[in-house]
Amino acid sequence: MSSRFGARHPVGLYALCAVELFERFAGTLLGSLLLLYLNERLGMASSTATRVGGAFNAAVYLSSVIGGVLADRWLGTRRAILLGAGLLAVGYAVLSIDRATLLYPSAGLLILGHALFKPSISSAVGKLYRPRDRRRDDAFSLFYVVFNIGSACGPLAGGFLRTAWGWSAAFAVAWLVMLFALAAGLLSYRWLTETEPQHTEEAAALSKEVARSSWPIAAMVGILAAGLLFTAVYEQTGQSLILWARDCTRRSLLGHSFPASSLLGVPGLLVLGMQPLLNRALSVLSRRGDKPSLLARIGIGLLFGVVAYVIMIGAAVRQGRSQELVGPWWLVACFVALTVGELLVYPLCMALMTRLAPPTASAAAMGLWMAAVAGGQWLAGEVAAHWSMWSHPVFFLVLAALALAAIVVLALAARPIRRALADDDRAGQVCRTTTV
Repeated sequence: MSSRFGARHPVGLYALCAVELFERFAGTLLGSLLLLYLNERLGMASSTATRVGGAFNAAVYLSSVIGGVLADRWLGTRRAILLGAGLLAVGYAVLSIDRATLLYPSAGLLILGHALFKPSISSAVGKLYRPRDRRRDDAFSLFYVVFNIGSACGPLAGGFLRTAWGWSAAFAVAWLVMLFALAAGLLSYRWLTETEPQHTEEAAALSKEVARSSWPIAAMVGILAAGLLFTAVYEQTGQSLILWARDCTRRSLLGHSFPASSLLGVPGLLVLGMQPLLNRALSVLSRRGDKPSLLARIGIGLLFGVVAYVIMIGAAVRQGRSQELVGPWWLVACFVALTVGELLVYPLCMALMTRLAPPTASAAAMGLWMAAVAGGQWLAGEVAAHWSMWSHPVFFLVLAALALAAIVVLALAARPIRRALADDDRAGQVCRTTTV
């Protein structure tokens, strides 16, 4: 992930970033409040609420497989983005009515919207670039920075809107913001491109050879499995860590208290400062010839997941001994580690998936990635359901072990990934793409 943000990118990238910014604001606003809404507003037990929240998040991502296929075969990525944004706006509008009977209808609309939106917008980013274009990885990194800007603002707004004006007002803001996303998508439609491969005879023969190879499949399985496990630990930010913030953390700054849900905006804020620093460090290493390989960078990101929960083990031990609320800096340090992890894991894994997938199945490949994230979301909910059953040090030890398991999976998949990337480089040397 070299520092190439100064390189010229297609206008379509910035258009997609604008759409993603608004969508992530709305999505994380809901995500920061969902567990509390189910628990405090609808009266669900904490264990039930975490499972319902985990199931919803899993359904959002799992449905992306079907949405990706629909986008690739019938709708196209541009129409899928717009239709998905429209469904999301309607879903948030229904939720803003704030009635228990409308919980599941609104959830259904949101799942359908995400099914079309999530794989399509990520696929659209990859389709803006030709094979072996080094700007692709940087485009996903830039896209992910914007992703996190929205992710930072959403929880901050959600917590204060809920406190000041109630649940309905908070969800109504999510609905209005999605209308901005839809408007941005409509205005930028012409800059979003679809790519189709045009093969020479040599390229066609090589493509068949690559297609018969098992390396890309094995590589994708490894990437998906590692992503699933990392997601299970990362998504604790909206599960157990928000319960830790509520029940075990002093939530005050300069004499002013703040809602627990607002802490979920911290990772997004950290991204804004840490992404340039990370790019700078990689640039320096690159000039020295010491830049880690792509796989090494992903592995380092997974290692930071382990570090995050080693920190929380320390916080839990201290809280257990003192039986008093601990300072928020333990949680902030955990978020710093998790943020470094996500900056190295998610954009690079997404870029890998679009690189290894056939051009005609890029949205479907992103759907598979979202399905892996769905599995991680489900696992996150299942683990979080044991929050009140296990001691806090044991709970965080389990999460550290899951992050370590992700490193092991990536190590086992290293050879297939390297072989698949080598085959892709060979294909990229003889294949041409035309933007239409």
